[in-house]
Amino acid sequence: MHHHHTMIAGAADPWEVAAGLEARGVTDLDAHRLRHRDVFGLAEELFARAPHTTARSAEPPAASPTGRPRRTGPGARDLAVHLLPGLACALAAALRAPGPVAVAVLAATAWPALHGGPLRAPGRAADRLPAAACALGLLALARCGPDPVGTGTLAVLALTLLPAAALARWFAAGARAQLAPSHSLADFADAVRPRLLAALAGYAATLLVLLAVLGSLRGSAAGVLLFAARLLAVHGAPRTAAGGLALAVAAQGLLAVLLPATAGPAEAVACGAAALALAAHALHLVPRASAHRT
Repeated sequence: MHHHHTMIAGAADPWEVAAGLEARGVTDLDAHRLRHRDVFGLAEELFARAPHTTARSAEPPAASPTGRPRRTGPGARDLAVHLLPGLACALAAALRAPGPVAVAVLAATAWPALHGGPLRAPGRAADRLPAAACALGLLALARCGPDPVGTGTLAVLALTLLPAAALARWFAAGARAQLAPSHSLADFADAVRPRLLAALAGYAATLLVLLAVLGSLRGSAAGVLLFAARLLAVHGAPRTAAGGLALAVAAQGLLAVLLPATAGPAEAVACGAAALALAAHALHLVPRASAHRT
């Protein structure tokens, strides 16, 4: 209690204490030595014993001035913010905007969506910027490099920002809800992992359907890579996300220089391999309770 006093005192509920203990390397075996069945049981006792600096999560949600509970789901503003990049890129495609202009439009309009709501990565700006820069580099290489994708493909990728936000919100809410009924950290991870797979598969399916309507599957690997990287960044692993994106950009650029006639397959290979690697890493990191701290 003395060693972790600040974290315990600032926690909103025992589940946040459990996540904090796991992040600090406390395991179920350590909890057994302290005469508790698992980290969750230990967290309950620590939370009950320590004074708290924040309101407990058991308190009812704050009401609006009209007396109704505040909305926690996406509102009209959230929908507009996440739809704006797709609509802006669709307009750029209709106007036959040059590649650099289309990428700049996407970057400018996606900024609000990525810095608020379920796709926002927590932490300092210095931790978030490398992943954002690598994602922008990936899109710029795909649109402005040899054998570039069309502005229509860029618009489809931008349109998937809304389903990506919905899936990220659905996954995060389900994972947080799973903290209470779980009996151990392994129990929690086993329950969350299928939900994470469903979110990744749901995004990939949505992207493939939209690209099929467009008439080309170019950009599908890049889109899945960007979504996997974003999930990692949102759940506390922005450096891992940036590393995967940077490797994809470097590999794609190298293959495009060495084999300029095969830019399309090079993009699929580089982004596909990086997407699989990040997805595998996400299945290891994101099901941890410490990845879902409030």
